[in-house]
Amino acid sequence: MIFKYEMEKADYRDFANGRVLHNAPKTTAFPVRLGKEIMSRCLAQLRNNKNLTLYDPCCGGAHLLTFIGFLYGEHIAAIYGSDIDEQVLEYAKRNLNLLTEEGLLARKEQLQRDYNLYHKESHLHALESVERLGRLNQTAAIQLQCFPFNIAGVTRPLINNVNIIMTDLPYGNIAYWKGSNDNPIHQMLQNIHPLLDINNSIVAIVCDKKQLVMHEGFKKIHAVNHGKRKITFLKPYT
Repeated sequence: MIFKYEMEKADYRDFANGRVLHNAPKTTAFPVRLGKEIMSRCLAQLRNNKNLTLYDPCCGGAHLLTFIGFLYGEHIAAIYGSDIDEQVLEYAKRNLNLLTEEGLLARKEQLQRDYNLYHKESHLHALESVERLGRLNQTAAIQLQCFPFNIAGVTRPLINNVNIIMTDLPYGNIAYWKGSNDNPIHQMLQNIHPLLDINNSIVAIVCDKKQLVMHEGFKKIHAVNHGKRKITFLKPYT
């Protein structure tokens, strides 16, 4: 993939799993540069890019949602994350809580205690990252919510007027779909269509190149490959 917006590589170690953000077991961290490129492409497709609602229906430990919240907080009014795995959602809640002043302060105090006890260089580096993240987190309070949900099930979440849906679908050996639906991606798109602000929304689906992302309620804007991943951008038909 040719990067249109994030053309220069940067140092994203502040967002590394297990540094300040919590590392959820059996989940993977999402590449920050790729996430920023996807977010930038989403914003370019919207009529209005302020006070947006962002939703990840397969959020895992919310690594993607959390760094997007830090880096694009001036655009976002609400962040929702859901996942079928209730255990991993506990980590998602802890990560999203870092977007609040209280949550980030509590994490800083925890890391300071760890450094005072063990004097590890990794804890010192994490404290430095907390300070930098605190300077990023100067925007108005974002509404945050995580909830258990099977987005490939027979019902849809009770949220509305979503502007951006961005998700990294289960694939590979670590994450996988649960349930018996023969076409979980189609069912997911069926469920998220009614959630969208029909006049100002975009969907970005990251998946394996072999997975088919299509639904009669959406038109494909474009799709790009990046390594083993395929990113498909969709808009709902009005």
